[in-house]
Amino acid sequence: MKKNTMRYVAGLLCLALSASVLAADSFPDRRINIVVPFAPGGSTDIVTRILASKLTGELNQPVVVENKAGASGNIAGDYVARSAPDGYILFMGTSTSIANISLFKTLPFDIEKDFIPISQIVHTPLVLIANKSLAENSIEDLVKYAKANPGKLNYGSGGSGTSQHLAGVMFEQMAGVKMTHVPYKGAAPAVTDLVGGNIQIMFAPLIDALSFIRSGKVKALGLTTSKPAPQVPDVPPIATVFPGFDVGTWNGIFAPAGTPPAVVDTLSKAIVKAVSNPETKKLIEDQGSEPVGSTSAQFQAFLKDEVVLWKRLVQASGARVD
Repeated sequence: MKKNTMRYVAGLLCLALSASVLAADSFPDRRINIVVPFAPGGSTDIVTRILASKLTGELNQPVVVENKAGASGNIAGDYVARSAPDGYILFMGTSTSIANISLFKTLPFDIEKDFIPISQIVHTPLVLIANKSLAENSIEDLVKYAKANPGKLNYGSGGSGTSQHLAGVMFEQMAGVKMTHVPYKGAAPAVTDLVGGNIQIMFAPLIDALSFIRSGKVKALGLTTSKPAPQVPDVPPIATVFPGFDVGTWNGIFAPAGTPPAVVDTLSKAIVKAVSNPETKKLIEDQGSEPVGSTSAQFQAFLKDEVVLWKRLVQASGARVD
């Protein structure tokens, strides 16, 4: 009886494994959803829609965008983490997803254990912009002013714990200055207040600041990434003054843990091909971002460094969401 039971169980396991292999071999055979953790119209949503359009052709199946905003991206993350690990529901993660590990006391999912990194899609620099009336026109001059006037330099952000806030924390650490953080409910109102003169500087996502820079409504003093951005070639990296200064935002595709390796490989290869397409690259660059299109292994290695970086900056900022 025991032998028969064992054979029955072994048979069921074999059937389940065979079904899994067949499903992976036929992937994809229906629509794929990419879940965006923010509302439509933002930079993450725009990048995802650019990617989805190209992936539809690469995978010969519809790839659609599904927006599930709320709780700093945790609602969407939890939804995808609980989804079937078959490659048909994916998560568009961001640098916020990694910062949340240290920002939140508890999270409904563990992005390091409950997901498989598929590919980093883009990397977006932040740009240090200033109100036109500010006398300082370079990083060096700004630091001199900040050192002579501790706490008098106000910098805005899209909220406590955001990449804009934490870039300011990094700047304070590396420049040895003390500034005053002014959080807003989103990057857009912060940029608006900077244009109006209510705050003096801001580490803004390039995608949000580009039109203001080009129209001359603000002046750009430096980039937070280690190399120049083609959209603003005359703006120097802050790293030219403070070597090692390198922080920015990014977007990347994740699948639920347990997704078959063959499916992960199919998705990764299709994404790399889609992102490297000249038309896709131009669309992404026009948004103020840098196309990446990494492999799953490359994305995983990148994330390990990101966890360390954002943990350090969150701890230094004292930001916390309970």
